[in-house]
Amino acid sequence: MPNHAKTCLFFIWLFVSCGEAFREKLPGRESRLQKITITPDQVFDLSGYAGGGDNSPYHLFDENAFVDPRYDNPGDAFIPVTNCQPLNHPAIYFHGAEGNRIVVDLRIPYAVREIYLYDRSLVADSCWIYAGNLKKWEKISSFTTVSQTGSWGWKKISLDRDTRFVMIRFSSFETAITEMVLYGVPLQPVPGPDHFSIHKGLTTTPLDQFLGVNYIMETEPRWLMPFHYSRLYNFALDYDNDTSRDERLVRFNMLHYGYYNREKGRYVFDIDTIQHINQGNIWFSIRGVSKWMSDLGFSDKDRPMNHPSLNSEDPASYSRHAAMMWHMAAFFGYHHVDTNLLSLSHEPRQSGRGSMSLYENGNEEDANWVGNKYCSPYEYFAQSSADWDGDEGRLGARSGIHTADPQARLMMSGLTGLDTNRVKVYKFLSENLRDDHKFIWQGGIQYHYYTNRGGKGISPEADSMRWKLARVADCSYRLAPDVKCFLGENGYDKSPLSWQATPLIPGLSMPQSQGIMLLRSVNATFFSGFDAYILYWLRDGYREDEPQAYLTSGILRTQPDGKTKVYPGWYYISTLVKRLGKYRPDKVIRETGDAWVYQYRHVLYPDSIAYFVYKPTVNGGRLANYTLQTGKTAGNRVRAVSFLDDSDLGKEEMLPVSDGKVNVPVEEKPLLILCKTLPAGK
Repeated sequence: MPNHAKTCLFFIWLFVSCGEAFREKLPGRESRLQKITITPDQVFDLSGYAGGGDNSPYHLFDENAFVDPRYDNPGDAFIPVTNCQPLNHPAIYFHGAEGNRIVVDLRIPYAVREIYLYDRSLVADSCWIYAGNLKKWEKISSFTTVSQTGSWGWKKISLDRDTRFVMIRFSSFETAITEMVLYGVPLQPVPGPDHFSIHKGLTTTPLDQFLGVNYIMETEPRWLMPFHYSRLYNFALDYDNDTSRDERLVRFNMLHYGYYNREKGRYVFDIDTIQHINQGNIWFSIRGVSKWMSDLGFSDKDRPMNHPSLNSEDPASYSRHAAMMWHMAAFFGYHHVDTNLLSLSHEPRQSGRGSMSLYENGNEEDANWVGNKYCSPYEYFAQSSADWDGDEGRLGARSGIHTADPQARLMMSGLTGLDTNRVKVYKFLSENLRDDHKFIWQGGIQYHYYTNRGGKGISPEADSMRWKLARVADCSYRLAPDVKCFLGENGYDKSPLSWQATPLIPGLSMPQSQGIMLLRSVNATFFSGFDAYILYWLRDGYREDEPQAYLTSGILRTQPDGKTKVYPGWYYISTLVKRLGKYRPDKVIRETGDAWVYQYRHVLYPDSIAYFVYKPTVNGGRLANYTLQTGKTAGNRVRAVSFLDDSDLGKEEMLPVSDGKVNVPVEEKPLLILCKTLPAGK
């Protein structure tokens, strides 16, 4: 072949090859479409059913690795079966007009060209698919599910959208879409793994700033000495008791728990006394609706909107509630505002009392036993954005706690369990619906958790409580690394008739057993990575054999004659704080065998060490002699502190150390060993 012919063929080949290569790079080329990998962290259910609904939204994508519907031979294809719909109380997650929405965040924009859905429904129902973002969705497809087994199979949806987010919306929990597969081309480099630390580690908070207690209001503040935090239950109608339906005309009342003393010329509040008794931190858990809505028959589980007919996912619907929160922060907070801006039903107007910096705008909003009054993450986010800063100022200058007091922090309404998925959705909504992308609840991420199984309370060790909480603390840390993690409720009933009754240790009473379980629960939480433990509850008002759960959880009781009965739990906790108040968790020494050991370290004097030692059972067992490794100690001795039923200091005795070891008895009631360590060679 002549040279010029070879040259001509070469350029023809080069032209064709380059053209093919160029076309292969075009996003629209189907031959380049790839299955988009979806991980659990990328899936968000805006109804929040993953915690209480007994199912996972990720089931919509969990079988992607086994299917490839675009290329599979239909006869050989794997059939996906996991359904993503809620199973427990499913209807409550569809009570709004929006139904159930699942959003997948692809992390970067993709040219999405095809979506495959496997339909195993038995009911014909409507579904919709959207692209865009949380502020502006565009419907790209709608379809009706099949209603008989003979029609089951893959449904293909072709589209031409560049998007980072895809949402599917279901109108009914009876819909059964068992898998969703997306195909497209990445428009940016796919992000690699996140190198952020996956473990939070132990809290640096000392014990005397770690403990708190739930109650309504305590008339004898001395019983609050062991507790840094006070979580007080309140209702919105305590502060918004105006009967006006016009939110612009409301006058708020801040005199719940207080009054104006005309002789002294100042306001007097019980919370001021509480705050100064131990330099504690007080916050109100404020739930429910305004008085005028309560008068209409709405309860503390209804949305606290300006009017019940408004959109519960719009922050503007909560402007009245946000104004109430603004007034609370202006009145009780640390920042003085112009008192002429206050709209109060009492005189004189006052601002900047310096009483509170934490505010909780609800309680257990995720409860699934309240039927269609269940609050979705989207609804609670909308309320919280209003309550935090007036939805970034959109609701006006007198809306939200942060607007009134820059020191104010919003505490997340306590969750009914260890539902990190709901916290993940909160963060997702904050990042994508707020212009500042800020996680709203800077005051704390709060969980409630009680150890029980089979209709009765169990020990924290039998429940693996520390390990469960550690996983939750790690997850919370990854979601909001600068926010504290609170165990906002935990405790045991003393009544043996309650399904949350404390495990009874042979030879001991229910109150004694409760106190021991509380000590072990506090220790488990302290060494989990959580930053606070809030005991449930302070003072009982019911008979000691009350069968209803949570009504005998107190460590105090008001007797019929008005006197206070003090249970061993109060003395045990007081002893723990008085002995180890300035200590922080340092190291888990041993969590196997008959003796479990935890090491505490003083925050100011690192050579001061304390050991928390006990037998992790509830069968009345005891070790007569356990050898604890302490290393060399000052004076070759340690202080052993045992807990007494009627002493807030416990019983102390000195024990000898030999060759860096001390022999101690170990019981199911913990023992404290305190010492000052010496460097090697001393």
